[in-house]
Amino acid sequence: MKREDYTGTVKQKNGPKQRGKILKVVLLVIAVIALAEIIALIWLYLSVSSYKSFWQNKAKESGEITYLALGDSAAQGIGASSPMRGYVGLIAKRLEQKTGKNVRIVNVSVTGAKISDVLRDQIPQTQSVKPDVVTIEIGANDIRTFESSKFKSDFSELLRFLPEGTYVSNMPLFNSRPGSTLPAKQASEIIEPLVKSNSKLNFVDLQSQTSSHQSIFGFAPDLFHPNNLSYKNWADAFWASIEQSRI
Repeated sequence: MKREDYTGTVKQKNGPKQRGKILKVVLLVIAVIALAEIIALIWLYLSVSSYKSFWQNKAKESGEITYLALGDSAAQGIGASSPMRGYVGLIAKRLEQKTGKNVRIVNVSVTGAKISDVLRDQIPQTQSVKPDVVTIEIGANDIRTFESSKFKSDFSELLRFLPEGTYVSNMPLFNSRPGSTLPAKQASEIIEPLVKSNSKLNFVDLQSQTSSHQSIFGFAPDLFHPNNLSYKNWADAFWASIEQSRI
C-alpha cells in the first residue's frame, strides 16, 4: 500500500513538470515560426526594390529576341526566390530553349500597378521598344475596389494600346483572399470576351490554370503573391498560348 502511494505521488509531481516542458517546447516552436515569418516578410518587402533594379539592368542586355513584360508585382516576380524564377523569367528561358536564340527582357512592370498605371506609365515605354513577344497580367490591384462597369471600361481602353500580338491573361485564382475571389472571377468574365474579340491579341486563361493547380504551398510569405511553385503554373498558362500561336 505504501509503495503504491509513493508511485502515485511521484506521478502527480512529474505530471505538472512534464506538461510545463511540453508547453515550453510548443511556445519555442511557435516563436521560431513567427520569427521566420517576420524575416520572410521583411525579405519580401526589400525584394520590391532589388527586383526592380534587376529588371532595369536586365533591359540593358542585348538579345536576338526582345520580350516585353507589362503588369504589376507578379510580372516583377515578387514572391519568387529570385526575379528569374517569376513567370517572366521562366517564359524567357523557355523562349531561349525553344528558339536557340538569346532573349532580351524589357520588364517595365511596376509593383502595385493598376490598369490606369499601365496606360499612363508603361504603355508609353513600349513605343521605344520593338518587341517580338509581349505579355501582360493586370487588374489584381483593381480588384480591391472592383466595380464591373469601370473595370470593363478601363480594360477596354488598355487593349486599344497594347502592341499587336500581346498575350493578355485574365485574373489568377484569389483563393487566399476570400473577399476578392468573386470579384476576380467577375473580372475574368469581363476580360475573356474583350480579348477574344480582338483579333490582334492573344488570350491567356490564367484563372483556369491556377484553379486546377492550386496548392496551400503555392504562396509567398504574405499569403498573396505566388512563390516559385505557383509562378511555374503562371508560366505554363502563358506558354500554352505562346507556343500555340507563334512558335
